[in-house]
Amino acid sequence: MADTTARDLVRTSAFILAGGQGERLYPLTESRPKPAVSFGGMFRIIDFTLLNCLRSGLSRVSILTQYKYEELHRYIRKGWSNLSKRTTACQEPLLCVPPLPGKRYRGTADAIFQNVNLVPSGSDFVLVLSGDHIYQMDYRDLICHHIATNAELTIAAVEYPLREASGFGVIEIDETFRITGFEEKPPIPCPLASNPSMALVSMGVYVFNKPTLFGALDLFCGSGNGFDFGHDIIPALIRSLRTYAYDFRDKTQNAPCYWRDIGTIDAYYSASMELLQAASPFDPYSKWAWTSRPIRHPSIRNRVPVRHTSPRIDVGAQVGRSVLSPGVEVEENATVYDSILMPGVRVSKGAQLRRVIVEEGVHIPVGFCAGFDLEQDRIHQIVSEKGVVVIAREPGKRADSGDINVMGSTIHCRPE
Repeated sequence: MADTTARDLVRTSAFILAGGQGERLYPLTESRPKPAVSFGGMFRIIDFTLLNCLRSGLSRVSILTQYKYEELHRYIRKGWSNLSKRTTACQEPLLCVPPLPGKRYRGTADAIFQNVNLVPSGSDFVLVLSGDHIYQMDYRDLICHHIATNAELTIAAVEYPLREASGFGVIEIDETFRITGFEEKPPIPCPLASNPSMALVSMGVYVFNKPTLFGALDLFCGSGNGFDFGHDIIPALIRSLRTYAYDFRDKTQNAPCYWRDIGTIDAYYSASMELLQAASPFDPYSKWAWTSRPIRHPSIRNRVPVRHTSPRIDVGAQVGRSVLSPGVEVEENATVYDSILMPGVRVSKGAQLRRVIVEEGVHIPVGFCAGFDLEQDRIHQIVSEKGVVVIAREPGKRADSGDINVMGSTIHCRPE
């Protein structure tokens, strides 16, 4: 079985789709693509897909980039090039591939259509991945399932609450998990027959037989009839080809495995706060020990856990239930609760933050307050539907350009 898996991996080429703008994560994506947004203190969003590829032993991985791609390329060169080289003897360098000059990727399928030359003649399978989801998967199991079912297309799928499933591709299956229906972002999702409160949604992870993929890309992208997997190609293929769903499930617990699409500010905040739970449903810090492990920082008050690597918290500051990234400074008499401070954030004396996301490199001024009066916050900041305040740097400034003040005037207040 192990030898078979190794041979199958050599026959597999992987593409990571990492070109999306991430408009619903604005302003966090104002100066960088969604896959390059910081998550969990020490990670970038794309790290989870890359770590999955690394642990699965994939040797041929191409990252297709577009929006603000220079930022992502810089991060891959700095943080991933050496790691990938010394992991596997047959590991090829990670390729970051933007569109050719004067061209653009018109959709997820078109990105691969424009780069089919990266799939060598010896590849039989093409693994298509999204670079903006949080999960841990061994892709070897997915590839083995694809081969065992003699499928032409396999879609990784996970159970998801029905009330939230309209934002995804919803899959219908028969008793063998063969796909019988697929609808991208349906207004009324189809429930699972075995559990009507849940739907089966696509994870944006596909395994294609190479001839199947190439034929579909020529038929749609080559003729201009469609450029997206979810909207165009997949609905057409399930009507004529052997397509199966791969159930992303923890068989020992008989429960869906952890998977989060953090495409909105509220989803990003919720997933970040899950990391701080005593019994967190997902603990990337212990699962992946390739980087320095964070510690639980006891807050000065109530000993609430904080995930961080090397922030500086001055005496007299109060910090609790927050994600602190490298380079964060919290000065004396400042309070930070239920918040996410991205790399390089400085919170000045007496500032008060609650349910706040602070973008990279932002300098919070002395006495600044956010998260206590949402109507006031909305005047100068972005406030999500569920009341999370996003403090961004001034438009046009880079995170590495020195102190970056927040937009709007300083507001003084007392915490409740």
